Amino acid sequence: MNNLFKLGIKKIFFLIKNKKISYFEIIKVCINNLSKLNDKNYFVLETLEKESLKIAKKLDNTNPKILSIPISIKNIYSIKNKLLSCNSKILKNYFSTYNSSIIKIIKKYNLIVISLDKLEEFCIGESGKNNCINIKNIYSNLYLPGGSSSGSAISVSSGCVIGSIGSDTGGSIRTPAIFSNLIGFKPTYGKISRNGMVPYSSSLDCCSIITNYSSDCKFLYNILSTKNLDLLSFKKYLYVKYNKIKIIALLFDNLYYDYESKKKFEKVILNFKILNYTIIFKKIDLSVLFYEYTILSSKEFYTNSCRYDGIKFGYKKNIFKNINDFTKLNRCFYKTCKNKILLGVQNFYLKNQKIKINKKILNFFNELFIIADFLIIPSLNNFKIDNINYSEYCDYITVFSNLIGYPSITIPIGMINHKPFGFNIIGELQSDNLILELAIRYEKFFLNNYVSI
Repeated sequence: MNNLFKLGIKKIFFLIKNKKISYFEIIKVCINNLSKLNDKNYFVLETLEKESLKIAKKLDNTNPKILSIPISIKNIYSIKNKLLSCNSKILKNYFSTYNSSIIKIIKKYNLIVISLDKLEEFCIGESGKNNCINIKNIYSNLYLPGGSSSGSAISVSSGCVIGSIGSDTGGSIRTPAIFSNLIGFKPTYGKISRNGMVPYSSSLDCCSIITNYSSDCKFLYNILSTKNLDLLSFKKYLYVKYNKIKIIALLFDNLYYDYESKKKFEKVILNFKILNYTIIFKKIDLSVLFYEYTILSSKEFYTNSCRYDGIKFGYKKNIFKNINDFTKLNRCFYKTCKNKILLGVQNFYLKNQKIKINKKILNFFNELFIIADFLIIPSLNNFKIDNINYSEYCDYITVFSNLIGYPSITIPIGMINHKPFGFNIIGELQSDNLILELAIRYEKFFLNNYVSI
């Protein structure tokens, strides 16, 4: 396996500019890595070999100074005449008829899409095993790849692409990123267009990015964050940068799984102090937030899944008794999706307490950001939460940034007991570039000799 992409975007473009390597050779590296790894670890639904090689040849012949990088994309974005299955039997033969806004931006800036990545069915799931049985973590077959953007994480960590574009509803990018020692970035809600993306929970979904380094993530974010058709994308937020240089470390009960995890996070706090940031400790109970996320996401998936009835598009049975039997046969969801729909039906007619809870949540975090610029919280891989099963526990400390729409980034910092470990940074609305700059600064000072292979 060729680890060319561990160099980062700047160094690769330097090699291209000085004619040490061509775009055609880079794409060949991608295709070779995919063909070697995908047979053993099935994380790709479709490889776009002919199209990507054609674009690479064109770039080499026209203007080699144009910056273009190979990326993969989660199979929930519409690409004209390409498969859009969301890794579900319902849409296994469905081909999109138009390009999503993300694909239009990718074509405008000459980015090369190498593959369509596998995901948990309709993005439902946290462990990476919902209809993704053959996907395995790059570090060990015994480890979970994380979800729902499991294919995107494996694609980047395996050295098949420089970066990948996925989605984040409650940690769908950040969970697999930390399980694979990668950078996972969820921007402010509505900052990147979702036009043409298959929805899971419309008020929580965010187009997100996964890369090896924070600087690569910033490069992709600056390309993708253009004006879009989302309702909240044009909402104006007044953000004034004061030099408070303070960070709040969020803690909660039963936080640490072992002594090594505790020492690692204490080291992170010490590193921020070295960077002249004042650390303030606050305890928080995340159980209310997780309950709110579960109810909201299940309701919205229930409403969004009603369109998959086999009439206009999707899986169709030719033999059926009546219309009810026809719908029942065609709605062949995987077990996790069925459970989510049933939960949504159960909660759909209950009194909606979302507004009251969200006001309390918003007030709490607004008060925190009065005295500080950023929040930090440990990653979820090696921590223990009582009375919560594993699939729910995966997203336990990531969902609140989706509920309130704040940007969040996951940064890997090493290994504990042969498992990746990291932490999350959360910022105010529209402070995406500030978070990325802080992540780049932390990497530069403390992770410059660290290679996540």
